[in-house]
Amino acid sequence: MYHGNKEIAELLLKHPNIDVNLEDKNEGTIPLMYMAQMGYKEIVELLLKHPNIDINKKNKKGGTAIFYAVQNDHKEIVKLFLSQPNINVNMTDYDNNSLLINATSFDYKEMTELLLKQPGIDVNIQNKIGCTALIYAEQHKQKEIIELLLNHPNINVNVQTFEGYTALVHATSKNNEEIVELLLKHPNTDVNIPINGGFTALIFAVHNGNKKTVKLLLKYPNIEVNYQTKEGYTALMEATHNNHKEIVELLLNHPNINVNLQNYEGSTALMD
Repeated sequence: MYHGNKEIAELLLKHPNIDVNLEDKNEGTIPLMYMAQMGYKEIVELLLKHPNIDINKKNKKGGTAIFYAVQNDHKEIVKLFLSQPNINVNMTDYDNNSLLINATSFDYKEMTELLLKQPGIDVNIQNKIGCTALIYAEQHKQKEIIELLLNHPNINVNVQTFEGYTALVHATSKNNEEIVELLLKHPNTDVNIPINGGFTALIFAVHNGNKKTVKLLLKYPNIEVNYQTKEGYTALMEATHNNHKEIVELLLNHPNINVNLQNYEGSTALMD
């Protein structure tokens, strides 16, 4: 079976004592996982027809057969798995990566689209560092995949990693202007979420001297232009500290700006 020989696979599977779920001694891999990884569609079909096959069985890393099909972009094999009545589309490995996270982290647009069509798909699963499929797509600057995810009715655009980053905050921190614009178009985007005790999207944009992104954020009616970090710093202080004159002007033109706020040392924007 390791050479993809369908005829030999058929002979073996007809034997009454065959154990189709027998694990190897290294990673706990079963034949279905290996065939899915290698892209042997016909043998995967044979294995799926066996009455004792366990399609959701995990190896020592927590991976299942469909995981390996997704990771290797074998779309037709993934379709076979998804047609099985007992397939778990929201299963995760031991790092809590879901099928959808795998598809987006490998930048597989068509695979992502296929998974998003599955009823019951959870688009907001977080892995062990708190990343979601959307956050991985944002980090990889995959505009088309981000659009697919944002169009899903259950997407939560404001999920934070365990460091506090949302997709928007991370995109602004990396000056990914196109991605920022996409995320800002979503009606549920919260522009004021900070990382753990720190910068918001606006403060990151100011820090980076990104005038275009600052303008976009300041257009939001609920933008907290006076938000202070845990040390008391505001966007205006950050702009003056970094000598971003044009951004200082933009901030000063905002009707809610408070020019007299003090940081933890008692300094204001004028003193910085």
